[in-house]
Amino acid sequence: MLICRVSVNLLVEVLANNNQAASGVSVSRSALAVLFSVVFLDNLGFAIVVPYLYFYVLALGGSPFLYGVLLASYALMSFVSTPFLARFSDRFGRRKILLLGLAVSSLSYFIFGTAQVIWLLFLGRMLSGTTAATVPVAQAYVADVTTPNQRLRYLGLLGAAAGIAFILGPAIGGTLSSLFGYGVPSFLASALAFTNLVLAYFLLPEPASFNIKKTVLSLSALLNVLKKRKIALLLAIYFLFFVSFVFLQAALSPWLQVVFGFGAFQTGLVFFLVGGVSVFTQAALLPILGKKFSRLTLTLLGIAFFVVALVALAIVSNIVVLLVVAAVFSFGFGIQYVTINTLISLNSPENAQGGALGVAWAIAGLAQTVAPVLAAAAFSLGVSVGFDGLAFVVSAAISVATVPLVLSLKKAE
Repeated sequence: MLICRVSVNLLVEVLANNNQAASGVSVSRSALAVLFSVVFLDNLGFAIVVPYLYFYVLALGGSPFLYGVLLASYALMSFVSTPFLARFSDRFGRRKILLLGLAVSSLSYFIFGTAQVIWLLFLGRMLSGTTAATVPVAQAYVADVTTPNQRLRYLGLLGAAAGIAFILGPAIGGTLSSLFGYGVPSFLASALAFTNLVLAYFLLPEPASFNIKKTVLSLSALLNVLKKRKIALLLAIYFLFFVSFVFLQAALSPWLQVVFGFGAFQTGLVFFLVGGVSVFTQAALLPILGKKFSRLTLTLLGIAFFVVALVALAIVSNIVVLLVVAAVFSFGFGIQYVTINTLISLNSPENAQGGALGVAWAIAGLAQTVAPVLAAAAFSLGVSVGFDGLAFVVSAAISVATVPLVLSLKKAE
């Protein structure tokens, strides 16, 4: 776990050094460390259970169907609760909602680790799903303390913190569960969330720019923001982007097994490459690209790399080419994820940052609920007709569908 903490601290160090040269906003290093820790640990807690979740369900007498329902329960709770909790942060403060989320997160993983019956697994995962709001609230905190010119870099580093968690989480969870049982990784996630809760309590102040009187907690006010043409277009782009990505994510493992005969170890290495390139893109490349291109141009660039890689993936049969293509679509994903979040933030009023980013995160959760089933169906159909890469072509088509929406935004500028 020392590696995990060092990785996040390195991101904070880079960001803090860059911030000293930036004009306009002063961000405390301790607050940044807590924010990156929040995003890192939230995603680590999710990723750490991935390798053994299926086997945990079976060990408690569950079935593959219940496993699927358990996965959906997390996404459903995230979809339902995230917009409300993120919006509450606009009214009651980022710090309070983050502290609440960390407390519930610690409890949820403790319950998950102690479960001896299926319903406790569901309780733990559903509680954990409600804490997904900590990510958009952390993004909103960053929006509160940065200038528009700084935001792409800061949100990019938040994305990189999440990426590191998704790289390390499965390895930690798989190793600990195989050595010590299914409860130990969950207890570790619970302890980390509690540690972060203590750190946040002492080191994370409310943003200086936050004025609790400026936001009236009104659903109609948030809906008025969401109905604005630019925000509506961006949310549609975000949904299609995540559907396309989840298609790729869901189909990649079975496709690697069918086409290359890869097992869990080789597939894990491919995902490690994907995560590593995504982290590097968001932490190191985006700040450079952001100085040369507009946000919308970067989004189109990300779509182009993503689509080209998906089409190539559908027909690739060489392992070396596969690794190159994997790096390319990781690059495209990293660009799109950060730039779209940045655009949503920049086009939302200051008093609706949490609400808008929370709705975006909920939309991503909806995509993650629906898309895996459709991806599995597309993959099965492709195998049955002799075209194993059909799911990737569908993913590319969905991604292409976002281009007219992005061009509409460019015309509106």
